[in-house]
Amino acid sequence: MTLTINRVPTAQNLVSKNTLAVAGFYGAGGPNAGDNRTLNAWVSQMGGTMFSPIAKRRARQYLIQGASQGKFLILIGYSRGGTSAIKLANVLGRLGVSLSHLVIFDAHSVFDNKTFTLRYNNINQAHNFFQRNPRSAGQYGWWGINPYWGCPLKSNYIEVQQIDFTGDYFKKEILVSHLNIVRQSLTSL
Repeated sequence: MTLTINRVPTAQNLVSKNTLAVAGFYGAGGPNAGDNRTLNAWVSQMGGTMFSPIAKRRARQYLIQGASQGKFLILIGYSRGGTSAIKLANVLGRLGVSLSHLVIFDAHSVFDNKTFTLRYNNINQAHNFFQRNPRSAGQYGWWGINPYWGCPLKSNYIEVQQIDFTGDYFKKEILVSHLNIVRQSLTSL
């Protein structure tokens, strides 16, 4: 499988869907909330399966089964699902299961200014898309045009590609926000 260095996998630069096991985590709020539909379309294009952010056990089984079939493993998450993806990547690392790619979109914590950490050397490439543009709702609210800030992701084993959209615009006069960051990320590739 050849993937362009420092780029997120797309259907065009993957050898074959049959060589992949792609697991995606929705953000909170269900399949239609925020940018979940965009994420679902992208994961489906790669032949992957979507999971709710609380379905880490099912996603783990899905990826372990893919590994046993010799597939390249890709783990993707948006919002609360990004947080779940990071946690699952660490669980898989503890189990000795390697990921080809970890792709996160605006993973966040209820605590602002948190940094997430990859604790194991089990990931070939990691891409973290996040923004910290002005928030428009209460600190823990879900309403408004930018309710959450994404968090940086670090690793002592690989260089995480940090793509920070703070200060960038999604459309004229509309900043990149928590609710449009997947669309912005995919169009910026």
